[in-house]
Amino acid sequence: MSEKKQHTIVLEDYSFTNKVIKVKMEEKDTIQGVIGLIKTALGLKSEKMKIFYGLKKAKSFEALTKKNLSKLWEMTDQGDVVLQIRRNINLAGLKKIREDVSDSDVDLPVSILKVDNVSAEETRSRLNRVALEFLDEIAEDPRNAAFRIPSRSSENVGYDNNSRMVLLGSNVVDRQFRHLSSVQSVVQLTGLMRYVTEILSTEKHATKRHLFYRDVNLFGNQRVSDGLIEDLGALLRVSRNSLNVIATAKGKVIGRLSFTEGGDRIDCTKGLGGHAITPMLDQVENFDSDAEFMLVIEKDAVFQDLAEDKFFNYIPCILITASGQPDMATRLFIKKMYQDLKIPILGFLDADPYGLDILRVYSIGSKALSFESVELAVPDIRWLGLLPSDIEEYQIPKSVLIKMTDNDMKRADDLLKEDFVKSRPEWEKQILIMKNTKQKAEIQALASKNWRYMTGTYLPTKIDSADWV
Repeated sequence: MSEKKQHTIVLEDYSFTNKVIKVKMEEKDTIQGVIGLIKTALGLKSEKMKIFYGLKKAKSFEALTKKNLSKLWEMTDQGDVVLQIRRNINLAGLKKIREDVSDSDVDLPVSILKVDNVSAEETRSRLNRVALEFLDEIAEDPRNAAFRIPSRSSENVGYDNNSRMVLLGSNVVDRQFRHLSSVQSVVQLTGLMRYVTEILSTEKHATKRHLFYRDVNLFGNQRVSDGLIEDLGALLRVSRNSLNVIATAKGKVIGRLSFTEGGDRIDCTKGLGGHAITPMLDQVENFDSDAEFMLVIEKDAVFQDLAEDKFFNYIPCILITASGQPDMATRLFIKKMYQDLKIPILGFLDADPYGLDILRVYSIGSKALSFESVELAVPDIRWLGLLPSDIEEYQIPKSVLIKMTDNDMKRADDLLKEDFVKSRPEWEKQILIMKNTKQKAEIQALASKNWRYMTGTYLPTKIDSADWV
């Protein structure tokens, strides 16, 4: 009986022993046989593991299965072969919250303003109707002719416990045609209406910056034109996306996702840096994914770490970042995915008041765009980490913790007064931990344990134990 061939294999274990060793392995016919050899080499016993294999030079790994086991041994003739040892994750917690994902419409208060996502033709129709009604008013009673624009003042914005979103009320502000205090604004608004009509007629998109430069003398500065764009959307009861007016997008996505963008099929499993999220979301459709969840990440540096490590192949997921405060395109992209794919969303942010503030925008919406909250907010998003309670739970070294500043403490106090925090006791508990310990931590503090601690231990453990709030 001939002896089985031996192969030199590199074992990378950042989940259990934090070791990288080179071993001689006898060719085995079963996965359990390979696992037995790995446990012997690393001194492991009952640990449940998942194995990924690939060539070191290629930096491309796939899960080792019974079907592709023979490829592992054949690959040893092509160069150094690496076996990555990962924890085997129980996804029961994710599957449970996935059952709660609903596509039913939210019951909204009667007195709030709700905008619609409509076609360019419908938006143009609403523009014409508003313009004609305004002209009729001027002809009949010029003294009282006005655009009645929903007020976006703080007094007309509030948190609704039923929908769990920040919504805009029904109060309006009259922009009168013959009143000295508003005549300039009326002229600017009618100018904007003309330019938006032109954009819609050509079926093109324009940035907010382009609209400002359409008539610099009319608007004076971009803050004015930006505000008028929001006013126009509220006046017409349409989303900004329906106006074909876009802002600069900064979001990126990578992972187990494909979709159609402008007729082209985008495969987000390819590449390392992620696919830029387009601000032209009306051109995005046909989402397809086998991911178990979306992971919304605060920082681009952390996104890049997870992308390079192909974390989405280890635990099937979609990684998204807006590199800080989320832009409108990223929020809309996430909401569209959530509605189409019906998978849970987990947030991965710094353990500080500003990380929670970013999560707040994703979850309940922002006061500035409260009239679009229904189109942008995802109240069911869970806070996975970095939780303030994780600092002690995962024994993050004191040397990488940061003392809370006076501004941090004030922001924490302000958050505790918010209705949305009061309605989420677990969030309130985490803020109080920050205040009581007077410490905060950035996600990158996890790297103080070891370079692969975040992907090899922290995230797998959190997901396995369903430790989110």
